Amino acid sequence: MSENSAPKMRPYGRQLFICQHGDCAPPEEALKLQGVVRENLGVLRKLRNPERVKCTLSDCLGVCRGGPIVAVYPDGVWYHHVTPELMERIVQEHLGEGRPLDEHIFHRLYPAEQTPVYAPDLRGDAGSYDPESNSVRTATSETADSGYAPAPDGDDGENSAEVIDAEERRRAARRKKLKKGLVIVNTGEGKGKTTAALGVMTRAWGRDMRVGMIQFLKHEKARFGEIKAAEKMGVERIGVGDGWTWTSKDMDETEARARAGWAKAQEIIQAGELDILIMDEFTYPLHYGWLDTAEVLAWLSEHKPPMMHLIITGRYAPADLVAYADLVTEMRNIKHPFDTQGIRAQAGIEF
Repeated sequence: MSENSAPKMRPYGRQLFICQHGDCAPPEEALKLQGVVRENLGVLRKLRNPERVKCTLSDCLGVCRGGPIVAVYPDGVWYHHVTPELMERIVQEHLGEGRPLDEHIFHRLYPAEQTPVYAPDLRGDAGSYDPESNSVRTATSETADSGYAPAPDGDDGENSAEVIDAEERRRAARRKKLKKGLVIVNTGEGKGKTTAALGVMTRAWGRDMRVGMIQFLKHEKARFGEIKAAEKMGVERIGVGDGWTWTSKDMDETEARARAGWAKAQEIIQAGELDILIMDEFTYPLHYGWLDTAEVLAWLSEHKPPMMHLIITGRYAPADLVAYADLVTEMRNIKHPFDTQGIRAQAGIEF
C-alpha cells in the first residue's frame, strides 16, 4: 500500500465506544463494561461476520459527566450511567435484537424513527447473523464473492491472524506461553531512541535482571545522566566512541572504535551472563558500512543466547536489521522545542 492510498475497512456492522478517560466515571468501570460486552457478544465478535460488533475503549467522548458513557455507531445512540447490568441489556436488546433502550439514551445523532444504513446492507451480504438462533448462517454465493464470508465454525485463528481479534490473539498467546530473547530496534529521526532503551534498563533493573550497555558513539569519558545512573544502579556501561560522527576529527579512528565495540559486544553476548544488552547507536556502524549488516545478523543468529534481549538504537536502521528484529519502533519528530523556540538540549531531558 502506498503512503497516500486509501485503507481497506474491516467489515464491522456496529461499533461500541466506552469512555475510559476518567472524568465522567472511574476508568476501571469502563474496563468492567468492556468485559461484559465480550462475554455477551458471542458470534457477533467473529471478524468475518459482516454484522460483527467492535468494542473500543475511548480516551474521551467529550461529555465528562453522567458516566460511564457508551456510544453505539453507526446508530449514533449515546447511553449514560451505564452499569454492567445495563451494558448486558444494550448488547442483548440493542445490538442483538435491534431495540435501543430509549429510557437510558441521552443523545441521538438521528431521529428515533430513522434507521441508519449498516455496512452489510450496503454490501449486499447482510443477514448472515440469525439473532433467534444466535448463530452465523452458512455463506451464500453472494457473501463468498464479497470476500466477507463468516469464519468457519471452530476456527481458532491459528492459520491466519486476520480471523481473530486483538483480545483473542492475546488469549492465544497466553495459552502458548511463548517467550524468547527479543531483538529490539529503536530507530527514526525523532528524539527518544536511547531514552526508551534506558527506560527498559530501569524496568529490568527493578526486576533484578542483569543489564549491560555499550555506547558506540558517545565518548568513552562522557558523563551524561544515564551514565551516572547506570553506575549507581550497578549497570555496566562501556563507552567505545570518541564523540559524534559530525564532530569526529579522525573518522578512521571512529570506525576502528566502532569495530572494537562490536568485538566487545560479541564477547558479552557469547558469555551469556546478561539478560539484556543495550547496543546504543549501533545502527550507525551498520549504516556507514563499518560493519557488514548481513555478517552481523548471521553471527547473532548463531551465537545470541535464546533468552537474551538486545536493544539496538540509532537512526538509519538498515532494512535487513528491521526485518530481522522482533520489535521495531520508529521515532518521528512532530514538534521539538529547539525548532519552535530555540531551546537547546537540557540536563535530565537530553543528557
